[in-house]
Amino acid sequence: MFLIERTQALSHLQDLLQAAQDNRGSTAVITGPVAVGKTELAHSLVQIAEKELGAVALNARALTAGGPDQAGIFEQLAEGLESAHGRATDPGFPDVNAAPAERTYRQIAEDIARFSRRTPLLVVVDDLQHGDPESLAGVLHLVRLARTARIMVVLVLPDCSRLDIPLFHAELLREPHCTRFPLSPLSSAGVLEVVARNLDPGTAERTAEDYHRFSGGNPLVLRALIEESRGTGSGAAEDHGRPEEGRVQAGQISALAVLTSLHRSGPEAVEVARGIALLGPVASVEMLALLLGSSTDLVAYRVRSLQDAGILHEMRFRHPGASEMVLGDPEFDQLQATHYQVAVLLQAEGFSPSRVARHLVAAGTTTGRWAASVLRESAQEAIGQNDWAFAAVCLELAMRGPLDEEEKGLVVTELIRVQWRLNPARVIKYLPQCYELQRRGMIPDRDLVTLTGIFLWHGRAEEAATMLADAAGRTTDPADRAELHCFLSWATISYPELRARMAEADDSLFDRLSEAADPGSLRLQGALHATFGGQDRSDVGTLSKSVLSERVTRNEAVATVLQVLAYADELELAEEWDRRVMADTAEPGLSSSRGVHHAIRAEIMRRRGELSAAEWHAETALKHMAPRAWGVALGLPLAVLVSTHTARGNLAQADEYLSWIVPQEMSRTLYGVAHLHARGRYRLAAGQHWIAQRDFLSCGELVTRWNMDVASFVPWRLGAAEAALAQGDRPEARRLVEQHLRQPHGSLPQSRGAALRVYAGALEGHRRLTALTEAAELLSEGSDWYQRFLVLTDLSLAHQDLGDSQRARATGEQAWHSAIRCGAERLARTLLPRSSTAACPEPTELPAWSVIASAQLSEAELRVAELAAAGDTNREVSRKLFITISTVEQHLTRVYRKLQLSGRADLQRRLTGDSAVDPAASRSGCDRRVHGSVGGGTAD
Repeated sequence: MFLIERTQALSHLQDLLQAAQDNRGSTAVITGPVAVGKTELAHSLVQIAEKELGAVALNARALTAGGPDQAGIFEQLAEGLESAHGRATDPGFPDVNAAPAERTYRQIAEDIARFSRRTPLLVVVDDLQHGDPESLAGVLHLVRLARTARIMVVLVLPDCSRLDIPLFHAELLREPHCTRFPLSPLSSAGVLEVVARNLDPGTAERTAEDYHRFSGGNPLVLRALIEESRGTGSGAAEDHGRPEEGRVQAGQISALAVLTSLHRSGPEAVEVARGIALLGPVASVEMLALLLGSSTDLVAYRVRSLQDAGILHEMRFRHPGASEMVLGDPEFDQLQATHYQVAVLLQAEGFSPSRVARHLVAAGTTTGRWAASVLRESAQEAIGQNDWAFAAVCLELAMRGPLDEEEKGLVVTELIRVQWRLNPARVIKYLPQCYELQRRGMIPDRDLVTLTGIFLWHGRAEEAATMLADAAGRTTDPADRAELHCFLSWATISYPELRARMAEADDSLFDRLSEAADPGSLRLQGALHATFGGQDRSDVGTLSKSVLSERVTRNEAVATVLQVLAYADELELAEEWDRRVMADTAEPGLSSSRGVHHAIRAEIMRRRGELSAAEWHAETALKHMAPRAWGVALGLPLAVLVSTHTARGNLAQADEYLSWIVPQEMSRTLYGVAHLHARGRYRLAAGQHWIAQRDFLSCGELVTRWNMDVASFVPWRLGAAEAALAQGDRPEARRLVEQHLRQPHGSLPQSRGAALRVYAGALEGHRRLTALTEAAELLSEGSDWYQRFLVLTDLSLAHQDLGDSQRARATGEQAWHSAIRCGAERLARTLLPRSSTAACPEPTELPAWSVIASAQLSEAELRVAELAAAGDTNREVSRKLFITISTVEQHLTRVYRKLQLSGRADLQRRLTGDSAVDPAASRSGCDRRVHGSVGGGTAD
């Protein structure tokens, strides 16, 4: 197939072969770049000689290496001559049966000449450039004998052999019967013809240009490309992207054909190709000469040879996968060392740090101080391009170089900052070294706040306190002192013991730092701490406005403020600002940031009683980071998962999450308190009442010591009261509930409603019913479906105990409905009678429009709308939801306005599916309802 554009040369060779039969012998030298079909042309001539002209062909190929088992050129020719002699019948033929080793190359050449008197011979020697000097001399002798014999000698040589065996070529020039046949790669028209013959004309018309561009007309590469397009190559195009329809797939097989061509061109050509692959876009003849330690003329000649072979176009490979294949060559055992040589060369020639650094990284070594500087500069450039992974690799390598103490401090600081963004777990191994360097004054103070936050994240509070105290005592810059004060404002919330540990080092430190703080930062600090200390809700506005302000820019600080809003039961504000933070300020490439925000959203959903949504967000949070990367913050998503599974009655799953190993230091953080409280809820549900009570009391000891004993944070007294009730200690339970109600935020509707439900457990008869009724009224206006389910369940049982079966059944149905909405059906089946659970529809039977409508409505509005749509009168809705008729009317008015309905009849038509809510108007909230309509919440 590759004799296209070779017919004229083959015809001329046939004429020479025909003339040799008339004692007019000749020599043909087939030359050209590597892999352009020289051997194919010689082989075609051999077939013609044997099948059409009756000549005998003797073939030999010069081999590299010259191992003991490899036959030389004349050994191969002698063996072929012996075989031909065995077929001859003329006894007058010369004796050629002597062993080749016993005859010289000249004798074998003369035997060949004598044999040609009987039969015309075609002698083909391929890859002659690899021949040793004696073999070359023997070939020259045979060429001279062929002039007057019935012999045609065909020598196959690449163009580059002129540099390898220049004297041999010079001798050939002296032979008048020697003819050269220079071959070149296929032209565009030739490639088109080859493709058309092997595929089809239509495909050839569409793809011939690509085939020629990738192969350069090199027949070996072209054949491989065609095989890949046929689909017979398993590696076709898998590493270079899927091409468009009708385009050529340049894959690994054709790239391997390029590598084969290079090796057949000789070691010098391979070296040039490796240099071009390493230098990439900066490759030039001059740069290659410097890298290879060769002359520019010699390098230029090698480059032209590869260009003539179709391997290169100017100074780059035509095949898109050739560079990768060349550098991945198993025989390239000096790849790393060569990368370092390239780095040294690029640095000396003044190329950019990033280009130099990539070769240093590939070399995996730094032996000069200059390399560390280059790697640091490259890391900064990579950070500017958001390539944090490469920045980390550069700094990792710089750390292994020859650095003094000050340089180590700079590099380890940058490395921790970079690795923190990629994976917080990766910084752990650098923290001890960072701490030691900081103690010796080698860590820049400007980076101390960032580093201290990382130390705290991984539970190294003592080291963080020491570093902060040291920096605060040393710095005199008001801006630095103000930054430290702002940092401590939120850090002492998430890590409450930090303040005490710093006070041990310097008890007046906080006062001195506050003198440098601006009024806005002081207000933020006051609001953060006031949330845990008083009944006044005015500080909530200060917190919410600070979330996206310039004073709260760090992800850790934003997360703390959002958690404080959630702990203060400002759930709507917390969710709104969390969504805005994720949309406006969270960096999309920062997995840790997304994980933390999912964990915060999970806590918000848990407190709203949306258990399914809480589980989903917590599980998603854990997917963003491995457990070790979470540090002490692992307690946040784990606490949500333990709480929600416990609340839903999935105790086995809750126990599995409790079996996770958590950092010991977590117990001294807010995350640890949340985890401890969740464990108490699990133990209480599992019947381990005494040990559960111990967990709740431990929570109380911690938050009291930290001055964070707020009813809405961790209602530990309610948990302890439930444990006391389970153990029959009603007076203790009442005492704990009464204390809870006197705590900050204890009188808020949600908190008071949950407390009254527990308190009712210590009462009997109508007093119990009264307490539960008040609790139901308080929780009916809230958003916590789980608490609502619990209080309605207890209220249903209270009615049953008093003999009011009708009210017990009606309230039980409402409790079952709430259980469905919050995802606690499993628990509800164990608490409610079968009549209550059978009378209410399963989740799939709820009105289809409610999923969309609820995205625009509050929880209270949605409950009213569903009952009204089902046909209940305002009075019936009022009785079922424990709200006034006036409140029902107000809710319905807002429902009609939000859903653009004319009245109750229109609302009922929506229920039957006669029309649909405008999806465009509700799109913004659909996701929340899909995941949260059976959502999570508190377990108390």
